[in-house]
Amino acid sequence: MNTINVGIVGDGLTDYKVFGKIVECILLEEISENVKFDIIPLIRKNIFDHVQKYKNACRKNPEGYYLPNKIAVELRDNICATIIQAFEEFKDNVDISYSDILLITTDTEHILKDKNQYFDTWAISLSHILREAIEKFYAFQARNEYPRKYLPIIMPLTTFPSIEVLVAAARGELNKNYGKNPREWKVLLYKTEYPQDEEIEKQALDYITPESIDYIFNDLPEARFFIQTLSLGLKRCFLNSKSNCEKYI
Repeated sequence: MNTINVGIVGDGLTDYKVFGKIVECILLEEISENVKFDIIPLIRKNIFDHVQKYKNACRKNPEGYYLPNKIAVELRDNICATIIQAFEEFKDNVDISYSDILLITTDTEHILKDKNQYFDTWAISLSHILREAIEKFYAFQARNEYPRKYLPIIMPLTTFPSIEVLVAAARGELNKNYGKNPREWKVLLYKTEYPQDEEIEKQALDYITPESIDYIFNDLPEARFFIQTLSLGLKRCFLNSKSNCEKYI
């Protein structure tokens, strides 16, 4: 049986559970008895403080949104350092290969009033910075001649304002509720600001299915690159243990 290891850098319990379920649903749209997932929360690592520092600095200096501005470069380098540390922690838990996934996520706590605001300067610039941080991580490993077959696929996803928008999209409740802050989202979805395992299971995980991934894709621009990348045919071929992979390339 194949095992896909998924290391998650997030902000807390809800992130690990929700993102773990989303990754599983994307990769296993077709049921396979030959694959299992091992979700590994990397609880000692996060990028939340780095993103908040960047966001606050850019309020004073709007030019700071873009690379190679010093503010953006500092965020990129801090995220890259976190990825290196998270990779080491991930590697301490399991034997990593390029079939494994390292997910880098955080809540931005930045409110969007509609989905099109994702393409405004602040939001789209953050996504670009995260991707460049990943490129620098791979460059670092290449310089050290680390074998690429033992490096994971690294995926970034920042949520606006919080992970609850993914749950809301899966439940079909996102479009009519844009503009809420993180606390308001939690209360709307979970009836509490501090959801525990039972609330997360019933009000979030039960709604995240292969079918509802389409709702997330349609309603949440920041999730589209993430979803499509994980849906690659070659990856699906590996997961389902198909013998003839060439037709999926």
